[in-house]
Amino acid sequence: MKKFILSLFLLLSISSFSEEIVIYGPSSTKWIGKTFAPIFKEKTGVDIKFISIDGLVSRLKLEEKNPKADVVIGLTSLSTEIAKKENLIISYIPKNISNIKSNNFIMDKEGYVTPFDYGLLAINYDTKKIPVPPKNLTELGKLEKQLLVENPATSSTGEEALLWSIALYGENWKNFWTALKPAIYTAEPGWSEAFAKFTAGEAPMMVGYATSNLFFSQDEEQSRFSSFLLEDGTFMYLEGASLVNKKETKEGAKKFMEYILSKEFQSLVPKKNYMFPVTETALTEEFKFVPTTENTVKLSNEQIKDLVNNLAKYKAELIEILKK
Repeated sequence: MKKFILSLFLLLSISSFSEEIVIYGPSSTKWIGKTFAPIFKEKTGVDIKFISIDGLVSRLKLEEKNPKADVVIGLTSLSTEIAKKENLIISYIPKNISNIKSNNFIMDKEGYVTPFDYGLLAINYDTKKIPVPPKNLTELGKLEKQLLVENPATSSTGEEALLWSIALYGENWKNFWTALKPAIYTAEPGWSEAFAKFTAGEAPMMVGYATSNLFFSQDEEQSRFSSFLLEDGTFMYLEGASLVNKKETKEGAKKFMEYILSKEFQSLVPKKNYMFPVTETALTEEFKFVPTTENTVKLSNEQIKDLVNNLAKYKAELIEILKK
């Protein structure tokens, strides 16, 4: 009996001292807490407490003097630069960084953020109403009042479309919207509102994502919808993870940064996040329906630094263009 009590005491003592890390991320990455956490616990003995947060950098700034999170996941190149400027994250380069299959996926050479997935901005369209999709921006602009876009001030998709124009045209980004303007039907508050009007048949095209085809291909009612990419250049957006700047960095947090480039984590990216993994990882069968291209564009370091100071200004300027 004494041995049993002693064993139970030791077991409880060990479990009470097991490390827990807190991870902040967008709602799209809730699977980390539900699906990946048990795998991570088994491999490392570390527990994950995942908290869904809208406005990651704002939350980190709010808790700057007493950080609650150990890791933040879901940062973009732009939000990483803002977090760096505010001294909210620290540099950490995983030992398995070579698992990343292309230098094109490196988000920050100083190691403040480690990429874990990427996606492609696309035009979703109704194949019955537009049997032959336009090949480029000029052709798209000729399809008058047929495209739904999203407001850059209220929508992450709208903001990404703005960034697409900047990545493609640089300081002449307004030329992108001048060419596109004739095709625009309305500017919606967000992706959900645009998608609702698009699938209801109010307009045959919308700015969306190439991976929307994963859903179109599995739904009989939506099988007429698909996506196309423009020859001008497709915007590639990356998501990454960073260690939060706090007095003590937990070893479990460093282990997590290593694991986001592991086979266990990367194999879940296409299944749970519906995004492309950044390592050589097998995609699910449904990804054969997703259009891809090598002709991608992303923001340069100079553009990112400029956007840190001028994003609000550019959003306001784009909204004025869309109002006319």
